[in-house]
Amino acid sequence: MSTEPTRRSLHQAPTAAEISQLHQEHAREVSDRAETAGRSILRMFGKKAFGVPGTLLGAVQIPETRTRFTRLGEWHFWWQAHLLDCAIDASLRAHREMDSATATTWFETAQAILRGIHTRNLGSWTNSYFDDMAWLALASGRLNALAEILNGRGLIQAQDAGRDLFVALSKGATTDLGGGMFWSTQKDFKNTPATAPAALAFARGAQVGRASALLNWLDTKLWDAERKVYLDGIKIRQDSEELESALYSYNQGPVLSALLEVAEAGGELNFEVNQRISDILDGIEQHFTATFEVSAVERVKVLSTHGDGDGGLFSGILARYLAQVALSEQVAEEVRSRAGALVVQSADILWEGRREFDPDLPLNEYGIDVREVRGEPTVLFSTDIVRHASETLGVGTPVQLSSQLQGWMLLESAARVLAASA
Repeated sequence: MSTEPTRRSLHQAPTAAEISQLHQEHAREVSDRAETAGRSILRMFGKKAFGVPGTLLGAVQIPETRTRFTRLGEWHFWWQAHLLDCAIDASLRAHREMDSATATTWFETAQAILRGIHTRNLGSWTNSYFDDMAWLALASGRLNALAEILNGRGLIQAQDAGRDLFVALSKGATTDLGGGMFWSTQKDFKNTPATAPAALAFARGAQVGRASALLNWLDTKLWDAERKVYLDGIKIRQDSEELESALYSYNQGPVLSALLEVAEAGGELNFEVNQRISDILDGIEQHFTATFEVSAVERVKVLSTHGDGDGGLFSGILARYLAQVALSEQVAEEVRSRAGALVVQSADILWEGRREFDPDLPLNEYGIDVREVRGEPTVLFSTDIVRHASETLGVGTPVQLSSQLQGWMLLESAARVLAASA
């Protein structure tokens, strides 16, 4: 009898156990990447609000080249709400992996960010923009839920924020133009950027009727059935309406989540939810994706990115809610698979195009390789997912927080999707 070990044919498919092992390894890698992204952002962008101890915010850019007057005048409220959301993601990821120490550290970081927002906003939770307030309402609600998970009780400051924010949001959801949410307190523009996250916030705040009404208004006024996307908004021009037909990727994201949560809560919608989710995904793939050439024989579809500024957040926000679709048992398996693939592939390609360095090593000392990493690595992400960071982040050019948060959001979203399938 032969004692030669069994050898697999080069063309033999991997076993189920081998595939499972690969999935688990990928999930661990992406989790580690998400942790690195979060730590990198805190290290490079983290600062105290007005120098107040116990607070944390993300600097708008590094290096800081703006004047003090400009810095004081530019308050990116909604960027900080997404920074808070990312810290919550990191804590939940660590909790999922039964790493209680890291989960607690990120929870404390999230609390510091919430205090930072309140401090920088001059002791108020609200401002003049209903979309900003909706994003913070979502993040503060998630922080309160995180506190219940980790400590068995909610967080008073998050509850205070939610109370004030929901009162303010209710003033933006009027019957003008037949419904919807105003963008700002000027009340001359109702749009998807405010209506979609507000609908999601109301759904999570047990105001399902109000959430359903907002989604039905979006369906009536801003759903483009031919292109399968939600348009930007409607401006009030004296006694007339003017449609703003621009397409923005992030507008589709919170609608997806709101549809899932309203449907689960039994809300009354004027359309079939699963078909609409499938249609939205079609629209996303058509209008908001790019093709990345991995090799001469392999190409993958990834989410398009939109530079820096506010656009630097767009695909990260969309990925957050695509991940929810990928994990929802309400959705058909084929739709879930497509949504999950978009998230994971986008996160993988963005990671491959990162710039990684050790900020503790001197850049101009003889014999030091700027690519060498001795301690904890710091990463910077490209503002264009299909181009390497070395091409998009010019030497000496400021790097903005928004595009780096997008990278973190993509990785946390991918980590969620992969954890469920590992």
